[in-house]
Amino acid sequence: MDLRAPLRRLEIFCLVVDEGGVTRAAERLMVVQPAVSAQLRALEKSLGAVLFARSGNTLSLTEAGERVYVWAKEVLAGCVQVQRDVDQLAAGQAGSLVVHASMAVGTYLLPPVLTALRADRAGARITVHVGEPAVAIRAAEIGSADFAVTTLLDTATPETLTATRLWEEPIVLGVGPDGPEVGESVSLAEIAAMPLVAAPQDVAFDRMLRAQLHRVGAPELDVIIRLGHAEAIKQAAVENGWACLLPAYIIADDPPGRMRGVPIRDAHLVEGIGLYHRPTKYFSPLQQAALDALRARALERAAAG
Repeated sequence: MDLRAPLRRLEIFCLVVDEGGVTRAAERLMVVQPAVSAQLRALEKSLGAVLFARSGNTLSLTEAGERVYVWAKEVLAGCVQVQRDVDQLAAGQAGSLVVHASMAVGTYLLPPVLTALRADRAGARITVHVGEPAVAIRAAEIGSADFAVTTLLDTATPETLTATRLWEEPIVLGVGPDGPEVGESVSLAEIAAMPLVAAPQDVAFDRMLRAQLHRVGAPELDVIIRLGHAEAIKQAAVENGWACLLPAYIIADDPPGRMRGVPIRDAHLVEGIGLYHRPTKYFSPLQQAALDALRARALERAAAG
């Protein structure tokens, strides 16, 4: 097999697979469809293998296509990583770390760990991007992130990544001083009778929470409003006398008297914290130190739990 296929063809091939067809890939690239098809044919000729089975306008990967897709993703991610490494060396930097995280993880859990890491390493450049888990995982897959730390998804992990459950965070009921009256713990039936603020239904945390509630046979929840960030959820709950279901760490740092987290006594609801990275990724000393710090944090959380 000729491994000298141009990187551009590999990029187009992966885009066609990821977008589910030539038409959508052409739209993303802002080129005509025949140009994309020509690149695919050239790639197949270069590799000496048929990569797609064609049925009308529908494309599906052949066995060779599946193997080339995994290989191409790794090649492209490696190219991005090498360019980043070279750029850092050329700039004389002491080390660079780029992490992508889900919103709450990147807002509450990672900053203390990574700021402590930065305090011990003069000149290190550390960046944390926050967003939806799928975006963070994609960044780790294509090499624009050294690794991703997100809500652990129930969906299948991409073949090009390794997923590790670092630890679990308990989900509790958050109530303010004017919120629903509850004792030292609360039941699912009591929660179902409360007005709740929740995350949007299309985000990973809400999907994960609803799946757990369904598994334990919880009653339907009375969601008053859905808001896109934990701080907005807490503020709405406190100001309106409502409640919310959130990981305990989101509530833990609130000022005294603002909101308290109430354990749920008849269900064990948790947010899994997952680490995603390419198995062949080379980690610099700074990046490895960040991983070690996260694993140390995982041991601390497990011991505390």
